[in-house]
Amino acid sequence: MDVDGVAILARGIAARGPEGIVFANLDLRVEPGALAVISGPSGTGRTSLLLALSGRLPLVTGHLDVSGHVLPAQAKAVRQLIRPARLRPGYELEDKHRVREAIAERRLISGVSERAVEAALDRVRIAPDRTALVDELHPAERLLLAVALTIAGSPAGILVDDVDAGLPRAARAQVWAGLREVTRTGMTVLASATDPPSGDVEVIPLPVREPERPTKVLDRQEEEVAR
Repeated sequence: MDVDGVAILARGIAARGPEGIVFANLDLRVEPGALAVISGPSGTGRTSLLLALSGRLPLVTGHLDVSGHVLPAQAKAVRQLIRPARLRPGYELEDKHRVREAIAERRLISGVSERAVEAALDRVRIAPDRTALVDELHPAERLLLAVALTIAGSPAGILVDDVDAGLPRAARAQVWAGLREVTRTGMTVLASATDPPSGDVEVIPLPVREPERPTKVLDRQEEEVAR
């Protein structure tokens, strides 16, 4: 597996969610083949930034270039380049599928070969029981299975949300090691975590956001006084 990973350049980007601005005035650069980790406490906009960088959440301002594709105009092309392995909520393996069913479904959808799946499993260093239910796997193995099924199609980049959620330290180390192996193919890994690993990682810290103050709506009596 030899992949040309995506490069990302963002200047002054901002995005808005249902509850207001989720990140603003953000500059970042991600080199091809990097392990880039968006870090910060829950609620700082980590998932939203993953969505924005992959063309799945429109920006309200700023400049974002992904391997020569400028968003939002070329968001469709960027979505083809960067594929989600896990995004919460909404994009995770089905717990009640057996591992063999999850593999068969991904092969059907993406058209990858059994050989490509086997190589991807070897890349992240797991050998899951094909007869087990997905939710019977250890959380680290379950996450790495999702990663393997995604990289089997050789995208230019992948998204992995909440890498360290619910994992003890040893299991986190296993997952980060697997993601580093993915980057050795040239693929870019965009991940999010509360506690990023040390070493050869591009950390993108997100500050805690102050909640927006709601605009006060005057009631009828206050309107009369204001007049």
